[in-house]
Amino acid sequence: MEWTDDLTVRLARGTTVRRLAEFLRAADREGASRRHRLAVLTERFALSFDDARLVMDRVMGGAVRAASGNPENEPDPAKDPVAWTSYRLALGLPVPADPPWPGPEAEAAAEEMLAAARAGEPTRGTEDVAVALTVARLAVASREPDRVRFHLLLQAATALSVAAEACIARLGRQPCAVEGSAEWVDGVALAAAAREVTAMFAAQPDPQLEARGLGLVGRIVTRLLGQCHAFVGRAMIESARCARRNGDPDRAAGQAEAVVADFAGLLDRFDEDAPFDEDVIALEYLLAAVDIVTGVRGGAPELAALEARARRALARADHDEAD
Repeated sequence: MEWTDDLTVRLARGTTVRRLAEFLRAADREGASRRHRLAVLTERFALSFDDARLVMDRVMGGAVRAASGNPENEPDPAKDPVAWTSYRLALGLPVPADPPWPGPEAEAAAEEMLAAARAGEPTRGTEDVAVALTVARLAVASREPDRVRFHLLLQAATALSVAAEACIARLGRQPCAVEGSAEWVDGVALAAAAREVTAMFAAQPDPQLEARGLGLVGRIVTRLLGQCHAFVGRAMIESARCARRNGDPDRAAGQAEAVVADFAGLLDRFDEDAPFDEDVIALEYLLAAVDIVTGVRGGAPELAALEARARRALARADHDEAD
């Protein structure tokens, strides 16, 4: 992979280059797997997989420059901020403090929306992503009585949905967001927040709440992050497993069959070459889809053939990683 002269990346709201560099430095000390690092970088920090690979390279590059002992090797803070931050952390030099997030206005707007929900007022949305994310964070963290908390979660889901639709509307005719764009990183954060709200809904007695929550996740992922098979596969398999768990196997199989149809073409790229990073994840979701369809509909020769090809491709990836 070759990088341009501009080695900057856009991060999720509330995260910083300093936190990113500190995470990767700690992951290196702890011997964390590449898979774990990529998961955190692409979810918590909302990087695309390409940008995740870039920042892993740049954090290492900054550390190597620091180890040289030559002050002239200090990276450019404007053109290569990740390497610059890594360089300074390695030498114990000061780096800018993390700015407060969210700002006081977003925090106040979120608190106002939650106060209305506590009072039993109808839910309302916001096109401000920072406000929506703050509403979701506060609702999930609430330890108020169950009924009150339920209304807070409904408010959070509404806020996330409206904010996501505003992001989608800004795309115009684009089928999904450009990787690394503002809509991309907001889409990752909104989907993650919607999953957290959905996890709270899953504890409620009405299974439809979980399904609706995962439907919101799917809407965000497919419209904003739709070119990434790893993200799409996760959202679709989550919905299929939810349907099966909640007593609707036919719906589960139908959703899994959609994954098989969409992802089977990936295998043509890996009959000889090994899949890498996000492609490994996508093929694992393809196998999960085959498993669901087989469990509901029964086995079929074409599914067995797809499974065999996917497993051969993943075996090549494991072999390359071991080398």
